[in-house]
Amino acid sequence: MLRVCLTDPAHLPEPNEAYGAALGGVLPARTTVSVQLPPGLLVEIDALAVLDD
Repeated sequence: MLRVCLTDPAHLPEPNEAYGAALGGVLPARTTVSVQLPPGLLVEIDALAVLDD
């Protein structure tokens, strides 16, 4: 699961492209929100993964 926080929703195409390129055909659940981040930050990503033993 990924949570993507963007300072400007207009930047959504860039994370979408990186998301598809990095994760391939099987895409995990994702939430994307527009938030105010500290100065200089455009995106924050929080990830949670569960691996089988």
